[in-house]
Amino acid sequence: MKKILTGLALTMAITSVQAAEVSGTIGFTNDYRFRGISQTSGDAAVQGSLDVAFDNGVYAGMWGSNVDWDDDANIEIDYYVGYGNDINDDLSYDAYLAYYTYPGYSEDIDYLELNAGLYYGDFALTYAFANDYVNSGDAAQYIALDYSYGITEEVSLDLHAGHSFDDAWEGYGYEDYSIGLSGSAAGLDLSVAYLTNSLDVDETDNSDDDTVVFSVSRTF
Repeated sequence: MKKILTGLALTMAITSVQAAEVSGTIGFTNDYRFRGISQTSGDAAVQGSLDVAFDNGVYAGMWGSNVDWDDDANIEIDYYVGYGNDINDDLSYDAYLAYYTYPGYSEDIDYLELNAGLYYGDFALTYAFANDYVNSGDAAQYIALDYSYGITEEVSLDLHAGHSFDDAWEGYGYEDYSIGLSGSAAGLDLSVAYLTNSLDVDETDNSDDDTVVFSVSRTF
């Protein structure tokens, strides 16, 4: 953790000569889902982030949410630093390193993950790799394809398909899918989506079954 924070501070110091834009987000969702799996046992979550972005494409930030796995886990705080840029008018990319932490949890499940994304028009192809997923010693990979179609200037149709695999999911690598709408009104970002996955709920719990997720957030 100390190395992560030191690297984040160093990156921000190096880029301090660049113009920076600082933003924050506060939001609410009726179920915090991460790659199709509920992190709140199907209950609501309050979430927030603080980000800084520089003109040279470097960005860094932190994000937090309450969690609930029917044990003593109650909060997640993630730290990330990355770089993004445009290849041309239609094609762009980014890559970032994320460190997922769970302060106060009885087990040490903090872990590091490398993420990369390629964006073309309304399509997004993303990939994530953790060589020590939840500090288990097993690797986990995730790949996803997203499509967002602008129905109007304010409302978009969002489609998502993802696949989790590698040793951490040995025997039951799974897929997650969603279809939803997102938009903005009165300064708020709003979304509603139907989520499903290929997990056998007998291996997890009913909170990972098909569901409808509502989210509202405000960026300032």
